[in-house]
Amino acid sequence: MMKQLLQTKCPVVLCLLLGCAITLLIGCAQQSYSSPEGYDFNHPQKENLGKVLNEISGICFDEQDNTLLAISDSKEKVFQINLNKQKLKDYTDKVVPGKSDIEDIAKVDSNIYLLSSKGIIYEVYGRKKDTTGAKAYTFSSNDANDFETLYHDPSANGLIMVCKHCPSDKGREMRSAYRFDLSKKQFDTAAFFTFSTAEVKNILKDNDAKFDPSAAAIHPINKRLYVLSSAGNLLVIADNRGKIIEAYELNPDQFPQAEGIAFAPNGDMFITNEGKNGAPTLQQFKYHNGKNK
Repeated sequence: MMKQLLQTKCPVVLCLLLGCAITLLIGCAQQSYSSPEGYDFNHPQKENLGKVLNEISGICFDEQDNTLLAISDSKEKVFQINLNKQKLKDYTDKVVPGKSDIEDIAKVDSNIYLLSSKGIIYEVYGRKKDTTGAKAYTFSSNDANDFETLYHDPSANGLIMVCKHCPSDKGREMRSAYRFDLSKKQFDTAAFFTFSTAEVKNILKDNDAKFDPSAAAIHPINKRLYVLSSAGNLLVIADNRGKIIEAYELNPDQFPQAEGIAFAPNGDMFITNEGKNGAPTLQQFKYHNGKNK
């Protein structure tokens, strides 16, 4: 049809068609994405990370140093990101076996906990390069589970790891979370709670929304749980027992592969992206809680 219009030179119709096309393209390019209360995702403080963290898969905030601790899929050590000096350095020597596929990190007191995709939690003792290895705790299920999310919940005195894909959840519109008891140093025998993927779709009004948790952290002020899903480009907010409260679509250009989230004590949010379409990135979002808006 367009070829025919060009050949027969119908300027009015052609201009209308071109105008509509340009309007549609502008509309797509300017698609707006909302931000959770207290944050403006449109104005991050953004830093590119080095190649060593090209596969950055998890972060946590270290209150002792006011830094971020980070891990990468293909590395066996923990890194430290100095936010003030914008420097990266080794925080530990190699502390886990090769090809462990470390997906997330949490720090409790002076100990660091690393999560492998198979559900193994490694406890790293001590600080910096004084570590002498790690003790491994293996999840009891023999299924081909896939985990990417680990966070510390002080109210549960435990670490919580969340299924990205677990056979026991298949066909049930849920993602299960399991608790690792920090006192007993063992996993609970049953799921701690479950997320409803159906509720995420309902809130977003999108039956095709994909919620496969890739990182999570508890907000230090409102105490809600913020969960990233790199697949589907989502940020989901829930209570600390998995009840979905809010859900947000993330701009895939800004968050091409969001697999790390952490909070500073003042509520500032940090999100990291693997180097999917370029350099890996760290984005910081200042928190405004209404009192200081």
